[in-house]
Amino acid sequence: MAAISQNSAWTADAVSGPDDFAVELSDTQRDAIITAAKRMAARGMTIADLWGRDITLPELRGTMRKIIREVTQESGLVVLKGMPVEELSEEETALAWHLTTAPLGRLRAQSGWGELMGRVEYVDDGRDWRGYTMTKELNFHTDHADTVALLCVRQGPAGGASRLVSQGALRAIIAEEAPEALALLNRGFPYAWFDEAPPEATGPVSDFNVPVLVEHEGRVQGVYIQSFMLQAAEAMERTLTKVEVEAIDLVRQVANRPGVALEFRMEPGHALIFDNLSMLHARTEFERSDNTSQSRLLFRLWYASQPERPRHPGIAQYETALMRA
Repeated sequence: MAAISQNSAWTADAVSGPDDFAVELSDTQRDAIITAAKRMAARGMTIADLWGRDITLPELRGTMRKIIREVTQESGLVVLKGMPVEELSEEETALAWHLTTAPLGRLRAQSGWGELMGRVEYVDDGRDWRGYTMTKELNFHTDHADTVALLCVRQGPAGGASRLVSQGALRAIIAEEAPEALALLNRGFPYAWFDEAPPEATGPVSDFNVPVLVEHEGRVQGVYIQSFMLQAAEAMERTLTKVEVEAIDLVRQVANRPGVALEFRMEPGHALIFDNLSMLHARTEFERSDNTSQSRLLFRLWYASQPERPRHPGIAQYETALMRA
């Protein structure tokens, strides 16, 4: 078994802050992004029109190669600065974000409805919607992608800090303090499908376990959505043991310890590009504004790596099933 990369097992105490992960776009790169996005928007194009096409901007090739290496082989995180959000409309910004990050892989749909761009903002439409459309705090979790690209278009009046934590660091802490819990987490738990069951599903939950904090080819990987595990047990009419419940919650507890997770507030034009396989992320509660120009808005893209990156079989089975949903 390959040794775990120490670069991917960092804690907030071990770095000086988000600038340790920063990459800044040059003026030349910003100009190229603006020109391409405006040209495509003028032709009425959307992200869906670009799906599956090679749209890499020549000016960004070298920078994106470095970003991909950092995300997939090193720390797992890049804080990208300098996206020209103030020079573009929302529609142009959406195109610009995909044009910039397209080398990360192939776009993944973010729901059973097939949406390719996630608008992370407050939505008041009377429905019990996903957590990212509410102002409440979001606990540590993973998304359904290899790589997540999250661009801050507008920031709200207060709150909304991003939080990121390395699964490698969590594994090291839990291995030392609670090896029995780590064994349960590596074994994994069934996950609830909710409204996104794949065609082959035999029930409301997966018929296999999905692991977290598991070693695979030199990195620590995992899927961690606490509510999905608890809901699966309820749907199966299975009572989790006290030890299992404690193991599941221990991940959240350790991630929330001072000095473990990196926490900071993104500003407009700043973005996060991170390895969703090896990191958990969260968000603090934010204050909303009735003024649209001051309301918090982030654009989120999910990417599947091309070519495929090494994934633990349990993780690959779960993500592949979701892709078929």
